[in-house]
Amino acid sequence: MPVDHGPLPLATVPQLSGDVPVAYAMAKIDSSGRFAEQGLLRTLGWSRGDALTITAEPGSVLIRRDPRGVFTLPLSGSLQIPAPLRARHGLRPGDRALLGAVARRSALLIYTTGHLCGLLTGHHTTLLGGEAP
Repeated sequence: MPVDHGPLPLATVPQLSGDVPVAYAMAKIDSSGRFAEQGLLRTLGWSRGDALTITAEPGSVLIRRDPRGVFTLPLSGSLQIPAPLRARHGLRPGDRALLGAVARRSALLIYTTGHLCGLLTGHHTTLLGGEAP
């Protein structure tokens, strides 16, 4: 049985296209749809009680701090993805996801590992000399 060592340390990518820095972390979703990633929330400057909007597309979720948002960051400080979004976009308990904090846009991006694998397949094939992974 794999051992869970808790959240991995943050890795900061200095610059991306458009000169927008993004801080990344891997996190595991619990049975209630929560991610406990305090480091990225500090990077974003989010506080308990902040209003949030949550939108999604297959394999990814976007959370933004928004004064008109209908969700709030709970007192626990753990982000919770609503059950209908988890079901529709493939987020299951125990899954790990890549979280990216874009402080300049007050946004948190969440990518499922399945989505990331799909995005990286071509790159893996190139690295393996044309062989499919």
